Amino acid sequence: MLDWSVSTDGAPTSERALATEMFRLTVEACPSGLVMIDHDGRMVMVNAEIEKQFGYARAELIGQSVDILVPERFRQLHLLHRQHFVSKAPHPRAGAGREVSARRKDGSEFPVEVGLTPIQAGDRLLVLGVIVDISQRKDMVRLKDEFVSTVSHELRTPLTSISGSLGLLVAQWSESLPDSATRLVSIAHKNIQRLVRLINDILDIEKLESGRVVFNLARVGLRQVVEQAIDDNRGFAEEFGVHISIDATPAKADVNADPDRLAQVLTNLLSNAIKFSSRGGEVRVAVERLGETYRISVRDHGPGIPAEFKSHIFEKFAQADGTNSRRKGGTGLGLSIVKQIVERLGGHVGFHDASGGGTVFFVELPIWDESAGGEIDVDVEASFPRLLLCDDDLAVAKIMRMRLRTAGFAVDFAHTPRTALMRAGASRYAAIIVDLRLRESDGIDLIVGLRAQPHHGETPIVVISGDPARGREDVRAPRLNILEWLSKPIDFARLTRILQAATSRTPRRRPLILHLDDDPDVLALVARELGAMADVISADSVESAQRLLASHEVDLVVLDIELGDSSGLDLLPELRDRSGNMLPVIVFSVHAADATCDDQINSVVSKLNSPLESLTRAVRDRLALLPALAA
Repeated sequence: MLDWSVSTDGAPTSERALATEMFRLTVEACPSGLVMIDHDGRMVMVNAEIEKQFGYARAELIGQSVDILVPERFRQLHLLHRQHFVSKAPHPRAGAGREVSARRKDGSEFPVEVGLTPIQAGDRLLVLGVIVDISQRKDMVRLKDEFVSTVSHELRTPLTSISGSLGLLVAQWSESLPDSATRLVSIAHKNIQRLVRLINDILDIEKLESGRVVFNLARVGLRQVVEQAIDDNRGFAEEFGVHISIDATPAKADVNADPDRLAQVLTNLLSNAIKFSSRGGEVRVAVERLGETYRISVRDHGPGIPAEFKSHIFEKFAQADGTNSRRKGGTGLGLSIVKQIVERLGGHVGFHDASGGGTVFFVELPIWDESAGGEIDVDVEASFPRLLLCDDDLAVAKIMRMRLRTAGFAVDFAHTPRTALMRAGASRYAAIIVDLRLRESDGIDLIVGLRAQPHHGETPIVVISGDPARGREDVRAPRLNILEWLSKPIDFARLTRILQAATSRTPRRRPLILHLDDDPDVLALVARELGAMADVISADSVESAQRLLASHEVDLVVLDIELGDSSGLDLLPELRDRSGNMLPVIVFSVHAADATCDDQINSVVSKLNSPLESLTRAVRDRLALLPALAA
C-alpha cells in the first residue's frame, strides 16, 4: 500500500497530517483515473475514478498487476512497453494522448487515453498513469459520421427531388393556380432550396475538415472564372434587387488553383455580399495584382460587420445577427468553407471595412509563373502514376521530371514545405520524393507532416540527399517508414527501379517472411498481423532460422536483437538469397535503438508505441519494392 504522506520536513505533526489529507482528497476528487504502479507493474494506489471506470473495488486492484486492466491480446505488447518505459526512467512525461483499449472487470472493453509520468519516491521508482475514458468522445465522432451519412443519403436526394418538382410548378403552372396557392408553392420552393444549400454546406465543411476533398490544381484564368461566377449568381442577385459589376481586370491574370473550388469560393462571397446589400445596391468585383499574388475583391454596400464579431467571422455557424441572418437565409457556413478552400489552395482570405460603408472580402492567390505554374505535370498520359517531388532547386526538379517521364511517371513539383503539404493534402500521390535540404524547413519535418495526412500515412517516400546519414540519424527517422535513402548525384536507374517496384500493380506470388524472435507470443501476434500480406515462417533461435533459410526461399527477414544469450544481428552475414544477394531486413525489437539502417537493414521498428501498426507499414513498404515474383 502506498504511503499517502507528503514531505513537510520540520513541520508540526498536525500540519503534516493536514497536507496528507489534502493530497488524498485531491487524488480522490480528480475526474481522471489515477493509478500508481511499482517497478514490477503492480498497482500500489488507485483513486475512486479507476474503480468507477473498471468496475473493481479498490481492494481487488491494490497489489495486482496492472495487466488485468489490459485486454489479453495486448498484454504481451503492454509488458514490453512498460519494461522499456521503466528502463529509460527517470525522464519527462511520456505517452500523453496515447489511445489504447482497456478491459473492465466484466470483460468488456472501452477506449481510453493514457498519460504516463515517472516518479522517484526515495529509492523507489513509481509510474503514475492518468487514464481518461474517451468512450463518449468516440461515440460523438461516430454519431457525427452517422449523421453526415444520413444527411447525404437520406435527405439530400429527396430534398433535391422536391425542390425540382416545386420549381417546375412555379415555372410552368403558377398562372393556372389560385394566387394563394402560387404564393404558398413559391414559399415552399424557397425554403426547400434553403434546406438544400444548408445540407450541401454541412457536407462540404465535413469533407474539407476530414481531408476527403480532392483538389485538381491547374492553370486558371481569373477573368474567366470571375465572369462565370457573376453570370451564375446574377439571377440570385435579381431576387434581392442587387446589381453585380466587375472592374477592369487584367487580360492575363493566371493562378494555380482548382477551377471548380475557386468558383465555389467566389459564389459564396458573392451570395454573402448580395444577401447583405440593400435593395437597389451594387456588389463590385475587382481583380488586381499585388506583388507575387492576385487579389480578388468582393465589395458590398451593406451594414458592415460589428467590431465585436470580426474575430469570429470565419468560424462555423457564425452569424453577426442571428435574426437578420435567418431573414437573409444564411447558414453561417459559407465563409468558413471559403477560408478552408483558399488555405488549401495556398492562398489567404481576409476582409476590411469599405470606405463609405459596407465590407470588402478578398482572396489572394499566388500568381502562375515558371516556378509555381509549372509545378503540375499536365503534359503526360492520365494513366501515368503521379509523383510529388519536394525540391527547392527548380533546375534539378526539371531534370528529374524529364528523366522520370521517360519511365512512365507524372511528376508534380513543390518548392516549399508549405506547398508540398498543401499539394499532398489535395491529391493522392503514388509516391513522394523529398530532398532533405530545403530552404524553409528540414526535410524530416516535412515528412513528419506528410505522414500525418490520412491518405499519405503509407505512401512510399524516397529521400534524396547529399548526406543521407544525416537524415537517418534523426531520432524521428525510424518511425517515418522511409522507403529508400539515396545519395546525390542521383542514380536515376536505381531511382526508377525503386519507383516502378513501389507503384507496380503487377500480380505477385505471396512473399515469404522469416520472423526471428524468442518470445512465442510475439511470434504468434506478428504472424497473424502480417498474414494478410505474406506467408510468415517463425523461428525462436538463430539455429532454427538457419535451418529455415536453407529450406525456404525467403524474401524478407524480420528479427529481434536480443535472443537470450544470442543476438539476431549475428545472423546478418548469412541472410542471402540463392543468388548471393543480401536479403532485406527489418529489425523489430525493444532495443531498436541499438540498430542502424544500412544497405541491408531497411527499417528499425520499436516494439513500443503502436508496434504492430508500425511494423505492418514497414513490411508493406518493403514488400512493395520486391521485384515481380514468379507465381
